[in-house]
Amino acid sequence: MSGFPVEICIDQPEHAQLLQGTCCQRIEMCSNLNDDGLTPCPTAVEQVCEMGFDVVAMVRSRPGNFCYSYDELATMKRSIPDLLSAGASGIVLGLLDSSGRIPFADLQSLVADCDSLPVTFHRAFDHCSNRSEDLEVVIRSGCRRLLTSAGAETAWEGRQELSKLVQQAQGRLDVIAGGGVRPGHAARLIEASGVPWIHLSARRGSQSPDLDLLLELTSELASIDR
Repeated sequence: MSGFPVEICIDQPEHAQLLQGTCCQRIEMCSNLNDDGLTPCPTAVEQVCEMGFDVVAMVRSRPGNFCYSYDELATMKRSIPDLLSAGASGIVLGLLDSSGRIPFADLQSLVADCDSLPVTFHRAFDHCSNRSEDLEVVIRSGCRRLLTSAGAETAWEGRQELSKLVQQAQGRLDVIAGGGVRPGHAARLIEASGVPWIHLSARRGSQSPDLDLLLELTSELASIDR
């Protein structure tokens, strides 16, 4: 098992079986990875939990932008109890308003529905028009994790901004580096940014997680002194 914690996003429960013995220490369960991840069915969450993994579940009602209507937010809120009942140890979500800012009241309401379990604000954060100010909104809402590339195409390209976010957060939440993390730069990314977690997902159109990549990462990350 890796010396550094890695979260891996999958959209099919059977893929979790392939992750045994890799660097995966937490699974983000979603559906439709080709649409960047939507809410999974509770049965899928339950199946992966039964394999012994720590599982967090995506709550995203549709593909596209992150500016949700009242009815779409209501759909998201209704899905949370079912995912938690299925065994999810946390929830992953994100939303923006029409000006690219995070709406505090709506976010806080969703977090409140998560029964005090950890909530990750996902890469909707990369589209914020003011990430420094909205980091404080994410923290005030009660989110305990933030998945981001700091607005860059990849986490490696955003490593300096990731470092600034980690410093600003001061341990009030975990900043998870996600977006194009690959062997060869993962260890340097961690060193440069100070993030406490990294995040991977199956590539678009792939039939299963890239096990060769994961095994390379396992070897690379095992040497990191935490």
